[in-house]
Amino acid sequence: MLRVWLTWGILPLAASIVLTLLVNALMSNGAEMTAMHLERRFQFILAIGAGLFLIAFSLDSNWTNAQKMAKKIETAAGLDAPGPSGRPKKRPEGRTLELTLAPFANIVIDSILASVQALALAGAGIAACAILAAAARLGLSYSIMLLILAASYQLFVLSRHTYYREVMQTALDGKLICLPDTKSAK
Repeated sequence: MLRVWLTWGILPLAASIVLTLLVNALMSNGAEMTAMHLERRFQFILAIGAGLFLIAFSLDSNWTNAQKMAKKIETAAGLDAPGPSGRPKKRPEGRTLELTLAPFANIVIDSILASVQALALAGAGIAACAILAAAARLGLSYSIMLLILAASYQLFVLSRHTYYREVMQTALDGKLICLPDTKSAK
């Protein structure tokens, strides 16, 4: 996960910083724009970056939700829905729940790795917005704001790694189970 983040998250961010400075230097000679024109261009580019940020949040929360992944594992293991105690009703003869669920941990690992890759690609897109801002002749200050957004996004991605490791280890241990639905129990 860390290698994917460094390769597809930090490396594009670093390249975007260099390219943004280069493009900004090359594009600085141009016709002056009105303040409203500058604002509209920046709003458009910021909307692209913020949209990528929000899409990545949504994908990550959907793909790495522990309860959704626990449900997928239980379904793949052939277990019935959990009973009121939160434990599956049906278990294979002579096997503990952990031994039944652990072989299906690859479902969780694959889902998390796909999410990490999607997050990294979104981060590269957010960093590219800074280059786009420089190409649109918005000036270095606007480009820097977008680079700060991209760097903040990369910190978010890095902060998720602890959660990912915990969920993957729980799945490998065979302890990732669906909790009972508290809303329907009332």
